[in-house]
Amino acid sequence: MLAVQGVGDTCNYPITMTNLLSRTGLIACALLCAPLLAACLGGDSGTGSTSTARTTPNETRPNVFDASSFKPLPAARAPSAELQATRERILGPNAMDPEQVKFWWVGVSSFIVSMKGHLFLMDAWEIVGVHANYVPIGREELAAIQPEAIFIGHGHFDHAADAGYVAGLSNALLIAGSNVCDIARERAASEGIPNSFPCLNLGDQTNPGAGSVRAIQIWEDVEPVHVVQHTHSAAEPADLLSGGMPLVYIPDVLTFPTYLNTSLAEALRFVGTLRDDGGVGQPAGGTWAYHFRAGDFAWFWHNSTGVMKAGNAESEAVANALTNLPECVDVQLNAIVGFGLVTSAYRDALAYVALTKPKIALPNHHDAWTPGIGGGASAYENSWLEAVSRLPDPPQVDYLRDPVDYMKPRSYNINDPRWAGGC
Repeated sequence: MLAVQGVGDTCNYPITMTNLLSRTGLIACALLCAPLLAACLGGDSGTGSTSTARTTPNETRPNVFDASSFKPLPAARAPSAELQATRERILGPNAMDPEQVKFWWVGVSSFIVSMKGHLFLMDAWEIVGVHANYVPIGREELAAIQPEAIFIGHGHFDHAADAGYVAGLSNALLIAGSNVCDIARERAASEGIPNSFPCLNLGDQTNPGAGSVRAIQIWEDVEPVHVVQHTHSAAEPADLLSGGMPLVYIPDVLTFPTYLNTSLAEALRFVGTLRDDGGVGQPAGGTWAYHFRAGDFAWFWHNSTGVMKAGNAESEAVANALTNLPECVDVQLNAIVGFGLVTSAYRDALAYVALTKPKIALPNHHDAWTPGIGGGASAYENSWLEAVSRLPDPPQVDYLRDPVDYMKPRSYNINDPRWAGGC
């Protein structure tokens, strides 16, 4: 059963800005808006690609593999002098120290990761459209550092729109739902860059199913990565009838005129990605979380937080998977903003933290990446820290703030005694 102490009452998150909107007004607004949002979320999830998922060993697309037929990538090896210089220029010295796991936040839920001599990405999207140069790195630099792999949490544009560009120029392995590979290859071809990069097909929205956990050997010299299928965030209008409340916050509006994008080409590129993998609907390519281990150090990343409520079969399955991860979670890179904020505040995001019990949590997907949805880290900071502090065993929170924490590395020694001794 999904019953997390300290989380079940978060639908009633206190409204502290009563000078802005009354509680009654908020409920009325949410009652009007939530059904519309829910309708969007339930829309045609096939939008953006006409391909169908192939999850059997009979995968016929060239250079596409399923988990059972995938051959691990080679063990870590020294990069060329030119690539080493490029990585040091962009990431700083000692970026590839095999005794450290390092994370560089590059907007929304995208991270560059260095682990055991390997360099890879979690999601791949340069914040464009409304912004210009908000993050001090673009997709050109993401391709230039030549990541070996790109792990995609789900295929919406703010997570995967540049996967094809980066993989096309670096030949990185794309690890994602089936149609995300197709969309990425189509986009690479449209930009005139190679589109034959390898893809590891994880499945689709219903296959293998929410709550499934699979161990996949991605590299020869790294412990298997545990891939968890969970669900995308969603507004649940019924929550408003059982005590749920929308989260109230003051969004960051000054960021957008300060970093205003005047490039027509970038704006058009942005608009062209809005319908990727279902648009604002549930992603047809599924929603995936990843659990990694290097030595004694284990970390968990997810770029969405699905509905987590008692009595919901998918919620219960995901809760069981998070509770029974094969390893501890020392560091969690956790999305905290999603559609569920409209009807149940931080309930879902808090459940993911409470169930995985990390020692350190790095909130993300809360930056000012687009008006109206991305409120900016400062908009959520006090309320999130207060909510986390009420958990039975709260983690240390390393609260990422935009834009000052973009590309500011977080480094963890895999031999630190803090990680030893089990959960």
